[in-house]
Amino acid sequence: MSILSLLLATAAFALLGLTTDAHHRRRFGTCPQARRRRMLRTGGWLTLIASVVPAMLARGWIFGPILWAGAIMAGAGIAFLALNFIPARDARR
Repeated sequence: MSILSLLLATAAFALLGLTTDAHHRRRFGTCPQARRRRMLRTGGWLTLIASVVPAMLARGWIFGPILWAGAIMAGAGIAFLALNFIPARDARR
């Protein structure tokens, strides 16, 4: 369950990172439209909220929030590294 919380937090921060023009342009070649940006932001926040559930189920109401805080910090770090240091695909291929 704690791995699931980490995966959901990483996905949430990746979605939130893709709402920025620079990251979206690097991955998809264009800036996001307003509708797509809103969908990515909404999906990111909903996924971040959903990452609470596995942490609570894994450790209970006392240590679950601590596990969740660690998962969102690690997820933010992983998403940051992935968005900034993994080379984007070449759109011309």
